[in-house]
Amino acid sequence: MSKKYYWIKLQDNFFDREEIKLIESQENGHIYINFYLKLLLKSANTEGRLMYRELLPYDEKMLATITNTNIDVVRSACTIFCNLGLMDRQDDG
Repeated sequence: MSKKYYWIKLQDNFFDREEIKLIESQENGHIYINFYLKLLLKSANTEGRLMYRELLPYDEKMLATITNTNIDVVRSACTIFCNLGLMDRQDDG
């Protein structure tokens, strides 16, 4: 089985962005940013969607499992990301 490699492109001012600074300034902010980067990598090969094998949208518990992140952190982070426009929840999950 051959491995596929994907690249995500971040601007060099990623950590200077206002929304990233707001997240980092919160309690657990560095954990939220690490989780966000994991989500970006996970969605790189599905055109930005977080899907299991392009069939099933990930729910919060699944995201916690695949990113090795506490479920409470996932819930809080997803709410913050949605509020700041970094993530959208689609009707299909």
